[in-house]
Amino acid sequence: MTRIHLMPIGGVGVSALARVYLARGDQVSGCDLQESDLTRALEMDGVRVYVGHDPEHVLGADVLVYGSGVKVAGAAEIDAARAMGLQVLTRAEALAELIAGSDSVAVGGSAGKTTITHMLGSILVAAGWDPTVLVGDGANARAGGSSWLVAEVDESDGSIALHHPKHALLSNVDFDHPDHFTDLEAVEAVFQEFLEHVEGGLAVICADDGRAASLRTSGRRVTYGFDPGADYRCTDARPFHLVARGEDLGELQLGVPGRHNVLNATGAAAMALELGVGFETVASALAGFEGAHRRMERLGMWQGAVLYDDYAHHPAKVRAALAAARELPFRRLIVVFQPHRYSRTAALVEDFARSFELADAVLVTEVYGAGEDNPSRISGQDLANRIRHARFTPDFGAAREALSELVGRGDLVIFMGAGDIWKLGRELAESR
Repeated sequence: MTRIHLMPIGGVGVSALARVYLARGDQVSGCDLQESDLTRALEMDGVRVYVGHDPEHVLGADVLVYGSGVKVAGAAEIDAARAMGLQVLTRAEALAELIAGSDSVAVGGSAGKTTITHMLGSILVAAGWDPTVLVGDGANARAGGSSWLVAEVDESDGSIALHHPKHALLSNVDFDHPDHFTDLEAVEAVFQEFLEHVEGGLAVICADDGRAASLRTSGRRVTYGFDPGADYRCTDARPFHLVARGEDLGELQLGVPGRHNVLNATGAAAMALELGVGFETVASALAGFEGAHRRMERLGMWQGAVLYDDYAHHPAKVRAALAAARELPFRRLIVVFQPHRYSRTAALVEDFARSFELADAVLVTEVYGAGEDNPSRISGQDLANRIRHARFTPDFGAAREALSELVGRGDLVIFMGAGDIWKLGRELAESR
């Protein structure tokens, strides 16, 4: 039994690791700056949780794992652990160890990886493979009992290059993290390194994304998409058909809207089928798939309008989410958008402005800085000024007041962004 201390234990990725360690019989403890629903749930499952940081927390531990959410306050624990000779790992390094030691499928890409990971995990669960599934949405991680592991891997800080999975899936390549990457070529380079680490296994790649499709693979290569030349091709109709190397395997029904989700489902299906899961199991699992947390997630009703929450924080993701919303019945499509990070907003402001064309009305809040400085002096007002039918509502109070005047029966409202905009959506859904 290994004694592992994790921080911040209430973080989405770190808490998922805690559950995996618990499931394999390790003694797990952790700390965070405050209690949360996640920390309380972990305590119920047997994790010793401390509130605040203290070097004494690592006494008796063998391993310290820390995530990107740990700031200066946690440095004393890290220093103490190193002084005591403990193994000290970042969350990405700990995940890399799990991936390297498993029959692993690592799912990467600038968009879609959370949903694909959740879909593929659901398929393997339905097939009886009992996998561990590490999803980045904070709600659908699963500690399984077999050697199979399906994990979402993150490129935002370049740590995706640490992973050496048995199999990999790549959804697309886009410029989403200007705080870390200088340009799109740098993003392509880190995904290229990721694919080169798949030695002897399977690499499933989206044929519709030119940048992803152009990357080299060291393992066996399989493509998917709407592209006529893809090994696994999806059709445009709903429900859609899956055609594998010219053979129509049958019809797939999907309970979540959006052309991008048809593409996500095709990628998950391609990987599962290549691993040996039967088509009927794939079809059944996808038909029952209800969506990932914060990906067009229905919150409830307010003032006669239906409310949704979506994590979209990049222009391509905004377009995909709004296109999916257009498949649903509504009178008007209203978006409350919280830009995420000054660096992303400044670098992509013109593309963001064009991405809201499918919305009938847009409210833009102030930028959620995520701890960044703002040398560009970019503001949510700058973005709102560039969007047709947009209004700047700097805080949640202003956004709620504007919505109370704007929203009516039959409207569809999406609260969108990677920050804490979800709180406003849930508040309104619970206030009806």
